[in-house]
Amino acid sequence: MKIIPAILPLRYYDIPNAVPKVSGAVDTIQIDFVDGHFATNRTWPFNNKNEDKLQELLDQAEGLPEWETMNYEFDLMVKDPLEHIDTLMSLGPSKIIFHLGSFDEKQMLHYFDTLPLIIKDVMAYGIAVGIDTDLARVAPYIEYIDTIQCMGIAHIGFQGQPFDMRAVEQVRTAKMLYPDKMISVDGGVTRESAVLLAQAGADSLVVGSTVFQNSDPEGTIRELKRLCHLATSAQEK
Repeated sequence: MKIIPAILPLRYYDIPNAVPKVSGAVDTIQIDFVDGHFATNRTWPFNNKNEDKLQELLDQAEGLPEWETMNYEFDLMVKDPLEHIDTLMSLGPSKIIFHLGSFDEKQMLHYFDTLPLIIKDVMAYGIAVGIDTDLARVAPYIEYIDTIQCMGIAHIGFQGQPFDMRAVEQVRTAKMLYPDKMISVDGGVTRESAVLLAQAGADSLVVGSTVFQNSDPEGTIRELKRLCHLATSAQEK
């Protein structure tokens, strides 16, 4: 099981403050971007805070923390994300996740179809689906993505929300429909729900408050991995 810590940055400095707390235990971190339209929260840089740091990153005066060894996934809870894609790509992600319902299907398929080869070689993509989303809606994009991110909470854009049990069945369905894709779960991941999701077939868990609100973030990540391994091992016997 891959554990991916998630940062919901209300200001840029939330990112460099959080990364060192987990960098010894993971090679991938997810940054959540929320624009206040697709979801009601609003994060950096859509809240207009620390605009100077955004410009420094765009000018390549500096990179995201530990960028030489850390992979960054960008989770775009953003309406019409393609309007912002050039700016966000300039920040250096290794994967971008688009949410169904946030974009026009024809525009997104055109974007994928016309990606330059150099981008295809270095960038991965995922599609995120809500609790109630029909997973058949992922099918038009399946050749372009490597990840299906199932949301574990009913209302996206905020951390610390309770896990929605419907996500367990959604993971099972996603694994059945798209067995060659990475099935990830974002939201509501705790020690208890991690076990259920591992048993349902999840490949990775995106974890925010459970990790960062703990006094030992790296120890929590190792514990989640251990619990998931035990759960899947027992299931195989």
